[in-house]
Amino acid sequence: MERRLTSRDVSLDWVEQGDQDVDTVSSHLIRNTYYRLKLQYAEKLRQNWVEQLESPNQVLEQLSLAACLIELWKSMYGALPTTEQQPSKNTALFPGFVDLACGNGILVYILLMEGYKGLGFDACRRQSWETFPAEIQECLEERIFIPRPFADVLDQGIGVEIHTGDFPDNTFIISDHADELTVWTPILAALSNSSSQLPFFVIPCCSRSLAGSSYRYPPPKSADGNSVAGKVDDAIEQNSQPASGDLRALRAIKMEEKTESGFLNSMIGSLAAKTMSIAEEIGFDVEKMWLRTPGAINMALIGGRRQVAREWAQNSGSRGFPTESEQGDAVLKKTMKVVERECSKDGGIQVAARLWAERTKSLHQGQGIMH
Repeated sequence: MERRLTSRDVSLDWVEQGDQDVDTVSSHLIRNTYYRLKLQYAEKLRQNWVEQLESPNQVLEQLSLAACLIELWKSMYGALPTTEQQPSKNTALFPGFVDLACGNGILVYILLMEGYKGLGFDACRRQSWETFPAEIQECLEERIFIPRPFADVLDQGIGVEIHTGDFPDNTFIISDHADELTVWTPILAALSNSSSQLPFFVIPCCSRSLAGSSYRYPPPKSADGNSVAGKVDDAIEQNSQPASGDLRALRAIKMEEKTESGFLNSMIGSLAAKTMSIAEEIGFDVEKMWLRTPGAINMALIGGRRQVAREWAQNSGSRGFPTESEQGDAVLKKTMKVVERECSKDGGIQVAARLWAERTKSLHQGQGIMH
């Protein structure tokens, strides 16, 4: 059966929230880059689609995300894609990216083809990786992710190759629907280099605690101290079912979640708010951007953009000197305090580490997708 990509445009309506910076990436630039990428890559990716559990329309979503990242990196680093580089001019160096839980690898493929160095890893090797050129496959790694705080307390290895989140300086972290790594992303960005925290881009998905357990965070509070959409109970299990069988009420809830106010009170909205809260607590300047697709809404969080762009411009293609060691130590202590507090939900760091290792190992052995 022939697989078709629908003609609908996805994830293109990026609306900046809060203070409007003059250097904020414009939506029309993202849209123009998306159309170029779509013409260049969409048909080939459609023809080579081999994933059975994912819709081929993910191609369009990954193309639009790639367009956003390309324009974001142009504004932060001055790093141009290959098609825009001029041989007579020096091109700004891009520090590199890592795509956590990269899944089908399409985003990594596009960014590498556009001239941005980086890599992606996932607990399970995907069929789609085999459809990419050999040089792209070399940048896609099958590894189980064990965050450094967990790796440090585990009594023994788990028998498979792991990644602990120790990334090279200045690496840009991408966390696109990375499930249990969502809340971990700003923590990893701080722990990887506490003296010069790594910038990150997060699209939240699947609310989980730091141990990887299903967990729904309370909705964010408004200025008056109430939840965004009214009073709510304490955090509840993510998979809880409605108390009644009122389908009309359930449908109304689903429709409300497609609005901005409704999203903030949804499971994903609460996860986004929690991730942003942790990032700000450990010292990140976080920006929010709305992502809109037909029938859905989500939010992207960008951490450290302003600071990196400022330092990169001032130091001609580098971030200059890292912060003082005392400041780095303070960031490290603050970050580990957050880890300890959040892991208390599951019985402490050691218990959380064992739970995490068991889940990720079973995921790897089952060659499945954790959701």
